[in-house]
Amino acid sequence: MAAVLRIPEKNAGEILLVSKLVQSDAKVETSNDLVLEIDGEKIDAPNTIIKALVSKSNKAELLGADKAEQAQVEEWLSFTNQSLRGVGKKEIVSNIEKKINDHLNNKTYFVNNHLTIVDIVIFGLLFSHSKNIKVTSAPNTLRWFDLIQNTVVKANNLTQEFPLVEINLDDVPEPAAPVVAKKGDKKGGDTKAAAKDNKKPEAAAAAPAAAAAAGKDNKKGPAEGGKPKKEKKKAEKKPAAAPVETDQPVVSRIDIRVGLIKSVKKHEGADSLYVEEIDVGEEEPRTIVSGLVKWYPVEEMENRYVLVLANLKPASMRGVKSYGMVLCASAADGSAVELLAPIDTSKVKPGDRVYVEGQEGEPEKVLNPKKKYWEAVQPELHTNDDLIALYGDKPLLIRTASGEAIQCKAATVKNGGIK
Repeated sequence: MAAVLRIPEKNAGEILLVSKLVQSDAKVETSNDLVLEIDGEKIDAPNTIIKALVSKSNKAELLGADKAEQAQVEEWLSFTNQSLRGVGKKEIVSNIEKKINDHLNNKTYFVNNHLTIVDIVIFGLLFSHSKNIKVTSAPNTLRWFDLIQNTVVKANNLTQEFPLVEINLDDVPEPAAPVVAKKGDKKGGDTKAAAKDNKKPEAAAAAPAAAAAAGKDNKKGPAEGGKPKKEKKKAEKKPAAAPVETDQPVVSRIDIRVGLIKSVKKHEGADSLYVEEIDVGEEEPRTIVSGLVKWYPVEEMENRYVLVLANLKPASMRGVKSYGMVLCASAADGSAVELLAPIDTSKVKPGDRVYVEGQEGEPEKVLNPKKKYWEAVQPELHTNDDLIALYGDKPLLIRTASGEAIQCKAATVKNGGIK
């Protein structure tokens, strides 16, 4: 019996988005009530419908790569039921500005460092409220929203159902840096004030503009100790701080290096995670956290050559700061995840850079989340029938000391995505 998904015309946009994204076989019909008829069963709970659609597709990994991720996915789906469905506009806007915006500070996605069904569902639920996502009160939510609409909606030709929302990311402030109290602070007064200001990016954004306006409108020249001149100088400094864009190929901005795992242990706070010390050609090994417990025993991880994405912003994973990410090939059906490695490890050394022929350039020191360089590159990374790692149709190559270019490959995963 064919599955039938009945969706109300004005609500349940997130379920329509999920259905189209995972290319569900269920026939979609318009109805007064939300219901999925599948295998002779009728399901009317939104999140249960979503999980059924995803689990029966070839994108089951969107539900979480392991038990720890699956638990986080469940937690966020529960949040959508409690805080984004069947509640008033005021409460939804409050959640956009507080819980969601706070969670996305220095995070690209809701769960770990990759797309999950949580991003799809919350995007679908917030789509009709996109005009309420303000740069002044929810900059992180706005940045994430623009990422999903470009890398998911636009990339999968779903803009007819979910038209792109015009967003000017030049107005989005950088995520607020954590404020550290100084020893001499009395009761953390200055720290609290700074933290309060950090929560109001509009104040930071408005200050340079106000200074510029003061310099322009003041008719008194150097009166009051020449303050107008000082303010004018401050205003002139702002454009110089903006990053300079070039025609450099986006893939060349990504710093992928050969790494050698020197040691590995289980994460004390997460059964699914390893904490590795990886030599990437620097003075000290880098600490990197990876969700590979399900796929590799410790003995197969130690003294292993890998590829490391080395210029991600450091991120805390269950209390351990991770300074990069190991790259893996994943089977489309989620049945395998394999570390990428040089084809000939005898010819490489830790720190050797990975490049794409004809698209060379100097990598960014640290990837700016606003620029979404990694998000632009990652969908083009994959393995082919010969297990070779490619960017588009070009192989990833390792630049060795001898000048010989060495390719990278997976062990058995053909035509798999790389992340």
